[in-house]
Amino acid sequence: MDKETILKINKSQLAKGLFGLRKSKNLTLEDLAFYLNKDIAYLSRIENMKTSPRLETISDILSFYDITIKEFYDKLDQYL
Repeated sequence: MDKETILKINKSQLAKGLFGLRKSKNLTLEDLAFYLNKDIAYLSRIENMKTSPRLETISDILSFYDITIKEFYDKLDQYL
């Protein structure tokens, strides 16, 4: 994962992008939490800009969607 690319995405863009990506896949937070074995409240806080996720968590989420950080960044406008 390219840290420079991650740093270019602000917290709001990241949260909105992850939310939009999840919605584009027609998944609920419950679905995502189940598949990633993550706490639903934690994922909700990420999408609602209440917490900043670790790079590992971002990587896990994007890997689940089979998308790289570069692809996510390049398509970010689609998810906002």
